[in-house]
Amino acid sequence: MKRLNDTIRFTVFFAVIAASAVFVIRPAAPLCAQETTAGQGTAAPKESAPTTVSLKSPNRRMGLISSLVVQLLAKEHYTRRQMDAAYSGEVFDEYLRFLDPTHIFFLEEDVAEFAKQKDDLARNAAAGNVQFAFDVFNARSLRMAEYRDFARDFLSKPVKYDPEETFRLDREDAPWPKDVAEQRDIWAKRLKNELIVARMSDRAAEEDAKEAAEAKKDKDESGDKDGEKKEETPPPAPPLLTPEQRVQKRIDQLCTTVAGMDPIDVLEGYLTSFANVYDPHSTYMSPSTGEDFDIHISLNLSGIGAVLSSEDGYTKVVEVVQNGPADKEGTLRENDRIIGVAQEGGETVDVMDMPLSKVVTLLRGKEGSRVTLTILPARQGAQAAPEKITIVRGKVPMNESRAQGRVIEAKDSTGATKKIGVIDLPSFYIDFAAVRRGDEEYNSSGHDTLRILNDFADEKIDGLIVDLRSNGGGSLTEAIDLSGFFVPEGPIVQVKDKASTSILRDGDNGQVAYGGPMLVLVNRYSASSTEIFTAALKDYKRAVVVGDPHTHGKGTVQVVTDLDNYMLYLASEKFSAGQLKLTNAKFYRVNGESTQLKGVDADISLPGFSENEDTGERALRHALSYDAIRPVGFTPYEGKYAVTPKLVSELRKNSEERVSADPVFKRLLADIKLYEEIRAEKDVPLDFDKRWAEYEREKAIQKEQDKIYKSERLSNSSKKNKNDEPDPYLDESVNIMLDMIRMMDK
Repeated sequence: MKRLNDTIRFTVFFAVIAASAVFVIRPAAPLCAQETTAGQGTAAPKESAPTTVSLKSPNRRMGLISSLVVQLLAKEHYTRRQMDAAYSGEVFDEYLRFLDPTHIFFLEEDVAEFAKQKDDLARNAAAGNVQFAFDVFNARSLRMAEYRDFARDFLSKPVKYDPEETFRLDREDAPWPKDVAEQRDIWAKRLKNELIVARMSDRAAEEDAKEAAEAKKDKDESGDKDGEKKEETPPPAPPLLTPEQRVQKRIDQLCTTVAGMDPIDVLEGYLTSFANVYDPHSTYMSPSTGEDFDIHISLNLSGIGAVLSSEDGYTKVVEVVQNGPADKEGTLRENDRIIGVAQEGGETVDVMDMPLSKVVTLLRGKEGSRVTLTILPARQGAQAAPEKITIVRGKVPMNESRAQGRVIEAKDSTGATKKIGVIDLPSFYIDFAAVRRGDEEYNSSGHDTLRILNDFADEKIDGLIVDLRSNGGGSLTEAIDLSGFFVPEGPIVQVKDKASTSILRDGDNGQVAYGGPMLVLVNRYSASSTEIFTAALKDYKRAVVVGDPHTHGKGTVQVVTDLDNYMLYLASEKFSAGQLKLTNAKFYRVNGESTQLKGVDADISLPGFSENEDTGERALRHALSYDAIRPVGFTPYEGKYAVTPKLVSELRKNSEERVSADPVFKRLLADIKLYEEIRAEKDVPLDFDKRWAEYEREKAIQKEQDKIYKSERLSNSSKKNKNDEPDPYLDESVNIMLDMIRMMDK
């Protein structure tokens, strides 16, 4: 059988020498590339000492890397897009968005000055000239230093709040400030908002402490104290800095972090802008980032177990890794924003506006050590008050992220007990190293799933649910092999690169490991190879797809190339040049449709928060378009367990009736409605009393819903998730499966 991996990786090592300069800033004046490069400027005002800024400059090797990356993108990327002036203009916009996502540092005239070179960016980068990247980065560094000095002055005086004043947190699409006066007004509002957030955090902590103390007092007064071990009084908490001091400290830390960046980090951001304009999954990785990528792929990283991204100055949680430390702790959720990190026994380090690589470094640590995160919960929206959660660091080795199986016994509408097998598959994994060694017992999702299916056969299950929620993909080979466990021999997926189209088939000679009723449970975070598996089972009419209205929509294939060997050829010297990850192919279903953007539609959709979030491939800038190619011949599944339109229609009708009457889903729908209201609020009031009142309103609603949820929860619910909490989606999937068994047996 032809095998293809949707990600091919290589390993590199880090060896870079940093270059820097020192510059005295010229406050409150427009910046241009020429000034920052030449080191021209005037002294700071007399009332403050001049601020030195560490400027970065490129070296010859960076020019070689730039030339190579641009050439590879142009020749090897799936789209083969021409690097013309229009492309350069998009790179220009992408790089400025990367450096100043909230549009608070650059002025209109700064951007106009930078734009004089925007049509030539691709041509210059191909020739090894990346001076523009460093000019703009240094200009941003100067503005950040000005912001630091502005904050020192602003925070040293009593701050005046206007109850009618508001601040827009999401400024990605806001215009650049017209002049210094408008910029300073934005800075002042930003600082006011940060002070309010800090004060809300303090007050929320006080309220939580009071509630905990009252609950303990009530327990002590009502409980039997005989024989109970006396609890020791915890030591007093160390004195906190004032909100003003904390905000200033965060800004100082940010400037220090930027000053300590290596020039290769500047190049990484610039060349990634070139790659991202091709598509959001193509990127340049510096040697250190390449090592991080390899560690993540190996599933053996000591940390919190979360996939992160940088968005509008925040570190945003993209995904909580199943069975990882954060997942086991149970508080951190997708789209939460991390604003602070504290090591065990140490002070909190503010990480707003901090480069993502630096945040990741703070989150890593010795296995078993504790790290405390300060987060802004996504479900509280713009009014979110910071919360602290402590996570015990640990590894996420492959054997903890392997497929798991269990059998749920449930009664159908006639009172008959049925056995439902559930396979929880967190990724399509394979131990490539063991395969290369010739180890026949290598770990893989296919081997583990087949073992589970054999166990289920002994149990004589009546139906099967494959839970693929938040399965981000993995090995395409594994997805094809697993598809073959459930469908007869035939094509599974088409892969089209820039030259040809390949049809990939399962290679088990038509053997089916399980042929009974089947359901696949997905959500918006089910992506890539997961979508290939789901689409194949749907196209073959083999399974009913349940969950979010559609999956993620990533229908592209990436390869990761080590650039070191190219350097030996191009420059007659070998040095650590990093890695280039680029998209070189697209996935297509056997019916000819692409999974790109559209994903795979659910046959039966259930209420969820993801529909109100900017998630999925379609939310990413520069995502490749949807298209279709010629379908391939295949024979759909036949017999009593084939999924027909009539069956799906009846199952959907029954499910909708149950969901509308289920107290758990009622509570979930109320949460979703509140979440929609919160997300609709784009501007926040710069008034503490208003913000706190809104926070308490949302908290009260949440508490009331929790009471209803706990009191009306079905006591016989046997479908629990890993945190022993009710799982309404799996509950309903079991109900749908019971209907399937009954209808198919007719």
